[in-house]
Amino acid sequence: MAGRALTLLFALLPAAASAYSHTHPVLAWSSKHSKALSAPAISQAAKADAHAVASALYTHSDICEHDAVVVIDHAGLHASDLRALSPSCHIAKSLSSAPSSLQLAYVEGTSADTNPFHTLARELTTRCGSRAVSHVPDLGDIDLDAGEGKHVVSITLPALEDGEEGSSRKSSLATHESWLSNELAKIESAFSNYLVVYAGSPGAFVHARQEGASSTFDAAAPADANPSGGILKRYQLLTPGLILALLVALFVLLPIIFVGVSALASIQSPLTNEIPKGFSAEEKKNQ
Repeated sequence: MAGRALTLLFALLPAAASAYSHTHPVLAWSSKHSKALSAPAISQAAKADAHAVASALYTHSDICEHDAVVVIDHAGLHASDLRALSPSCHIAKSLSSAPSSLQLAYVEGTSADTNPFHTLARELTTRCGSRAVSHVPDLGDIDLDAGEGKHVVSITLPALEDGEEGSSRKSSLATHESWLSNELAKIESAFSNYLVVYAGSPGAFVHARQEGASSTFDAAAPADANPSGGILKRYQLLTPGLILALLVALFVLLPIIFVGVSALASIQSPLTNEIPKGFSAEEKKNQ
């Protein structure tokens, strides 16, 4: 029985270790009540992947009621990054005060290294007859004109590297959030009825920065060629797989070994070679 349990445990170990490695958060909020964000189809789609969530949201009949739909693509963003944000930041305040909001911490990514919320924005533009606006940090001021009708604004933030950890990652995220807050404030002042979708997507690999990175963020947070703090700052030693393996070893394997050794040590043989007290071989022979 114990052997079967261990076999099953080791079979599930790789899947459990990578359970959240390909997931990204999806946040959405609106300035007015939105039936699209509270639709049951969104909750069902969240069990599938990000493409299903984007399709369910963009095909809802209420999505075109908003004057502006803002789609923010942030490559490399994870749920742990959002937990590190200050409660007083613009995103946290918007979620807490919004009439309608959606918060999905772990949404499975798609096979392609793209953000479906960003790629499907073109279809949403055609469906709602909206004006498409693309914006990145290097473009300067965002091109908004409420007099031209509905808008679909696609914002692309610089990617967060998968190997970036600690204070360096927090600093990059804080810089991105500060710039994004200013741009969202401009959109909110131009449109009274808007919906914002902030979604993560697969990011860059360790030490593989995208070419043509944003000079805006490079000037605000220059890269440190020789980061201080030792190996723990530059490398992630305690990965989810390693932590899970340590927990299994401490709380499953060691107790089983301890119980097995204790059981073997408690076994006593009924036969012994010691001569009982008061035993006389001569008397035994005469009998």
